[in-house]
Amino acid sequence: MFFRQHKRLFFIVIIVIVLSILTLYFQQIKLKELRIELAKVELQNVRVGAGTSKGKLGTAIFGVIQNNGEHTIKIATMNVNFIGEDGKFSKVHNFFPINNYSFSDSLPLEPGQSKEFGFPIDEIIPEDWDGTITAKLIDLKFK
Repeated sequence: MFFRQHKRLFFIVIIVIVLSILTLYFQQIKLKELRIELAKVELQNVRVGAGTSKGKLGTAIFGVIQNNGEHTIKIATMNVNFIGEDGKFSKVHNFFPINNYSFSDSLPLEPGQSKEFGFPIDEIIPEDWDGTITAKLIDLKFK
């Protein structure tokens, strides 16, 4: 009797559960693919230095990004941790060494290519920063 009265609700709940499981499954597949592709892209010689970056003189993060994968990258997200005087992460900031929305350099990174990058950081460094950073790629968008 309960089933007859709530037949539609029962089917809607079943459909929602099935769709949720499928969504989670496909998200896991995409995450695995992203991890595989992130392993094929290298950050090289990432360092803090003084110089000109995007037309500004000051302190900046410089480095090279190398695409060893098979896909053209249109956006790469690099996570930079600024280390504080206590040895812990003082601030985290994302930079985009490849960004197809950039006004200054919107070119994608083709397979086998590398590109130098530089980002001014004078306006974002924390007060307790000890001068060291860690950097890693956290996301890629492909063409």
